[in-house]
Amino acid sequence: MTTIAVEFESLQEAAQHLGDDISSHDKARLENLSTGHLREQSDARDELYDYVDGLWEKTKADVPDAGARDEYAGLAGLRDLAEVLKDNAHEILDGRDD
Repeated sequence: MTTIAVEFESLQEAAQHLGDDISSHDKARLENLSTGHLREQSDARDELYDYVDGLWEKTKADVPDAGARDEYAGLAGLRDLAEVLKDNAHEILDGRDD
């Protein structure tokens, strides 16, 4: 097993990198789903994103400078990653003819 050490400025940056890294694999798997299963996957990802986005919006309301604070970078990163997953499903679903 190969270990790769990569340093990121924050957990958010790491999550963004992870989203970029997995997108092609995720989209390939989504392409193999039936349209019905792809819709289910898209709906589930929408719910995940909405939940995490709600947490992020609540945090920003409670802590106005949350975006600049390291202790909130993980939540911001999770939101970014959930957005990538949501967008991947929508992209593949939008590309379907049926």
